[in-house]
Amino acid sequence: MTRPQSGEGAAAQFVPAERATEITAEPAVRHNGSSPRAPRATSASAARILGTDALTTGRDMLRARRPEATTIPDGSAALALLENAPLAENTRRGYKSDWAAFTDWCISRGDPALPAHPLTVVAHLTWMANMLDERGDPFYAPGTIARRLAAINAVHSAAAFPRPGDDRDVVAATAGITRLLARPLARKSPLLLEDLQLIIEGIDQNSWPVGVIGHRDAAMLTMGMFGAFRRSELVRLRIMDVHRDPRDGLQIALGKQMRNGRRAEYTKILPFGTTHPSVCAPCSFARWVRVLAADANHRPDVMRVVRESRPDHHICLEPLLQISALLPTSPVFRAVTKHGTIGETPLSGQTVNDVVQRRVAAIGIDPSGFGAHSLRAGFITQAFRYGATHREVVAQSGHNDYNHVERYAQDDRRKPGVE
Repeated sequence: MTRPQSGEGAAAQFVPAERATEITAEPAVRHNGSSPRAPRATSASAARILGTDALTTGRDMLRARRPEATTIPDGSAALALLENAPLAENTRRGYKSDWAAFTDWCISRGDPALPAHPLTVVAHLTWMANMLDERGDPFYAPGTIARRLAAINAVHSAAAFPRPGDDRDVVAATAGITRLLARPLARKSPLLLEDLQLIIEGIDQNSWPVGVIGHRDAAMLTMGMFGAFRRSELVRLRIMDVHRDPRDGLQIALGKQMRNGRRAEYTKILPFGTTHPSVCAPCSFARWVRVLAADANHRPDVMRVVRESRPDHHICLEPLLQISALLPTSPVFRAVTKHGTIGETPLSGQTVNDVVQRRVAAIGIDPSGFGAHSLRAGFITQAFRYGATHREVVAQSGHNDYNHVERYAQDDRRKPGVE
């Protein structure tokens, strides 16, 4: 592979005992997709959790200690505060979703969301920690709960209110939640170049109608790996974001992102493949574009392009006039029916995950350890094996900290037979 050229029941258990009288206890409840309305528990429940003899729910005390609040009924003004905050676009999108969920929860309880009392935040985070899925496992991961708190802090900071996350009770609660929900990190196995080539060469790209899906998957897998893309980045790619360059291969414009503490335009380079045409990202993109352009005409045209495609030949430097026939704002990777009909909507991140697992299984590898992240992990691991520096790896992966990619190298060194 060529090296890249560029660039609340348990609420009381998380705070000191002397403060527990101020928190309403709420038992774990199962998530059913409806509005969050956690059932109330008695003070005896809290006493059981804390091991104390006498507790009151303290609901009136909490309201008595609550400061005057600036309420924003529809939350739109609060969300607007995040627009000018120095955040990465993915982070901003996540914070908006988290803030909307928090305000809905506050409305259901009659509590102000802005500013939120620290004990309201403790109760909300603990409610999340007590949610169970249909298997009885925690519905929210610790990282999801931590991001919810980060979103609440961000909105409060933007509105010039104290950050609830700095309060000692919130700090104690988050630490307790982390201990309660701690579980091993399930990292995805990296999809390395040798296995990627086996996968691509095993994909049927010439039969109708499976060849349509074959062309899409081949392009998505090769571009996903060599671009070290997050699946969210892959599914958001538009035709106008991909530029062919006779020296670099593909230049992928990802818009403004947070890099080294500031927002700047970020472009990834997907170089020409030097091992085999099947794992040349510019070639697989060009083949997929030809299929997309033919689909804009008539089905016989699509069938002809699929059947005449040569995945074992380089076409990355050939003219690609067909790309001008595509709507610039249309998504690169789209849903395809089993009949070969190409849709207009972008794929979901889960579909990327499913494609990786399905294609891995097709070459006889257990797919349970693989997913969309295997493409990104595969690039980082493979680059380190080829002697790339941390600086070169993060230039492609988009990480802001060398430590984030070092763990991939450490994991790889722990494997038998890897020096």
